[in-house]
Amino acid sequence: MGRLFKLLSLIVLTAACSKSAHQARPDFVRKGGFAPQLALSGIINAPVTELKNIEELKEKVVVLEFWATWCEPCVENIPRINSLVEKYKGKPVVFISITDETGGKIAEFLKTNPLKGWIAPGTTAAVFKSYRVFERPHTVLIGRDSKVAAITSPSEVTEERLNILLAGQIPSFGGSQEEPSDVKSGTATAIAEFYIGEPVSRDMTAEYGPQYYGGHNVLLTGALEYFYRDIKKIDAPKPVLDKLGKRYELRVRLPGGSGAELAELFASGIERALKVKLKVVKKDVQVYLLKPAPGGAKGFVRSKAAKSSARMEGEDFIAERMPVTALCDVLKYRLDLPLLDETGLKGDYDYSFQSGSYELAAINTSLMDQLGLRLQKATRRVAVLEVRN
Repeated sequence: MGRLFKLLSLIVLTAACSKSAHQARPDFVRKGGFAPQLALSGIINAPVTELKNIEELKEKVVVLEFWATWCEPCVENIPRINSLVEKYKGKPVVFISITDETGGKIAEFLKTNPLKGWIAPGTTAAVFKSYRVFERPHTVLIGRDSKVAAITSPSEVTEERLNILLAGQIPSFGGSQEEPSDVKSGTATAIAEFYIGEPVSRDMTAEYGPQYYGGHNVLLTGALEYFYRDIKKIDAPKPVLDKLGKRYELRVRLPGGSGAELAELFASGIERALKVKLKVVKKDVQVYLLKPAPGGAKGFVRSKAAKSSARMEGEDFIAERMPVTALCDVLKYRLDLPLLDETGLKGDYDYSFQSGSYELAAINTSLMDQLGLRLQKATRRVAVLEVRN
């Protein structure tokens, strides 16, 4: 459970974005911007079983709820979300509960915990990355103009706010659209702020933008992954790793500042609060390499698809017009070392891969049989975040 929870908290996988003639979509969610592309399959409780792109929800208010059966706050919020689903029947409001758990797992859960909105099990990590899902629950509200009205928690989804969105307006969430809701301290506008403390609620949410980062009950390792996006590994003594693996109430704000300046404020705050030093260095570390097996790669077809997509169907990872790095992103969270792509395969392909195992030998066998690839341990020089007392 711990390994899976860490995986879901730190997900940083490659987003699949449309290359078709649809509305241009950003790679990552941002409050006030257009919602990233969204492709879902195996949808339950809906008039459709598949959502190929978010344009299919045009002119609707959309409530995206990223959840899991193991997430207690998610389960606690089911009754109030069900109540809202009932109240907005027949209106252009769509509630979609999105999880990466399998359809079988969700079907068993629904026997005793019914959800009344759409349910999308087996959602790919690419969707979680593009919607910046670091914690559960994680709620994204999208207005009828297809723009993101809020990145928040399910408890903040109210009738009043949904009605405002239906009217084509943007509801207030306790703060301006340039900073996260529920993270202000005091009444004055902050020139700059760094805060870290013990969690004050059971909700696990994160909000972020060019000038702020805030969260309830967030893993500090997740925040480090957010601010240090190029690193392949965090290197720290065990007592320090224990600190980094804890959950905190965290907020960093720098109105008028750049993303780089916000990262500097975060780093200096962490250093002072935890009495550590952060440093990105290039180091030779053990990694796994994804390489062609003897006989060469197979199963990769030059794509003629109109759009890029990646999805999970049961244990199958299915990619259309996607690079090999999408496969790397699926594999690396099953491994105990960083993973680098050395396949030499460039461009976008259609391919699929099936392996439900977390055992290296089984993964390697599946890779060789299906795609003519293999994992090999090696030493490579990569970016490492050193955290020292």
